[in-house]
Amino acid sequence: MTLRTKFHPSVDPPPELKPFPASVLTELLRSEGIADRGEVHCVLTNDAEVTDLNRRFRGKSGPTDVLAFPYDPEVAGGTHGDVYVSLDRARVQAAARPQSVGREVWRLFVHGALHLAGWDHDTDEAERAMQARQEEWVERVFPSGTLRGSTDE
Repeated sequence: MTLRTKFHPSVDPPPELKPFPASVLTELLRSEGIADRGEVHCVLTNDAEVTDLNRRFRGKSGPTDVLAFPYDPEVAGGTHGDVYVSLDRARVQAAARPQSVGREVWRLFVHGALHLAGWDHDTDEAERAMQARQEEWVERVFPSGTLRGSTDE
């Protein structure tokens, strides 16, 4: 079995993410050392679900933009982890940048995938390194200055 990234939208994805670039996220995960077998689940959801997950699993109140839950694939039936992205948070953040909602959603999925691969931003140096790596992968799907990466929807 090969590594697969499965997209599970519980809300309608932005038009720029249809189809979801699962093969690019799979390439990212492989390049970061995730085994070439199993699955990663990507869930596009809303603030309500992310708020519930944030409270239950992190003990924090309110929504967040992305949550990553790494698993031991030996124990979890080959699943390396889940990445949850709030479309509501992505809309707010996209407007603040300004950029397309699809580009921001993709950025958040990349961010979550990097967490599954062991990246963190617990120091300033680690945050800069993770952000640089994240933006490399964002640019692969949404190059700056292209229609797909614009604020037009």
